[in-house]
Amino acid sequence: MEPNTIMFVLQYIVVVVIMASGIAIVTFDQLVTTNITPFLLICIICGVIFLIRPLASFIIYATSYVTYYYLIALTITDQQVLLSNRVNGITAIGIGFLLSFILWHYNYTNIIQKRRIEIQQKQLEQMAYYDPLTDLPNRRLLEKLIKREFSSMKRYGHETVIIILDIDDFKKINDTYGHPVGDNILMQLADLLKNNVRKSDTVARFGGEKFIILMPKTSVEEGYVFAERLRKLIMEKRFTIGTVTLGITSSFGVSPMRDISSQALEDYYFLADRALYLAKQSGKNRVEKACGNAGMTDSCKIDL
Repeated sequence: MEPNTIMFVLQYIVVVVIMASGIAIVTFDQLVTTNITPFLLICIICGVIFLIRPLASFIIYATSYVTYYYLIALTITDQQVLLSNRVNGITAIGIGFLLSFILWHYNYTNIIQKRRIEIQQKQLEQMAYYDPLTDLPNRRLLEKLIKREFSSMKRYGHETVIIILDIDDFKKINDTYGHPVGDNILMQLADLLKNNVRKSDTVARFGGEKFIILMPKTSVEEGYVFAERLRKLIMEKRFTIGTVTLGITSSFGVSPMRDISSQALEDYYFLADRALYLAKQSGKNRVEKACGNAGMTDSCKIDL
């Protein structure tokens, strides 16, 4: 059984045992006094301490009263006292059940409010850190992840790659078919990217038709090969939006995150973006790699 289920069952067992004990005490106490204070106290204690669902609480209190109703008749011979204690027993049961219901309702309301706050916080986080169109991390979240990756690289000494890709001639698509078609292409492209990266990778929308992929524990050669595979997948895919079917191409810039002691965060964007610019200038629909030195702007060749 689940731990929560075990605690749930034990709680009800404890309540039943306490109520039964209270009834037994009151029953034998009637031989000496007509006071039912122990029964009242037991009802109040169970109502205040134990968090019980209203239906279960009603069943427990109702069963307890029926048991109390018949058992006190075994030790009370005076009919007037018996009637009085039975009526007082209803009062005790009513107070206990009311307190139990108030406690449950208070906790239930708090739980609902906490869940609403959590949902609102998640919605705010979604708005702050995720692109509303593609549901990908936005630039703000990506920068946080890159800073975290900096720390990981310093600690473990592994390589990491940043890939920037941009849809070629995307403005022509928007001008020809309209922005709804362009938006749909961005969403389909985002899904393609998410479905073709590793779990450890991060795909983010950098703005407009530009996307960034952060690839931890990846060499620049591996990043280049991966970018080339993505380029071919995008080129071969048919994007269908209603009655419109389009093919697109993308240009890629690949930048290694090296020499982390001498490079600032902005340098990585610059290097990868510079490599992307070279890909555009070299005819588009291609992959270019930036050199590992922030001061160099020429692309570097990869022997595959």
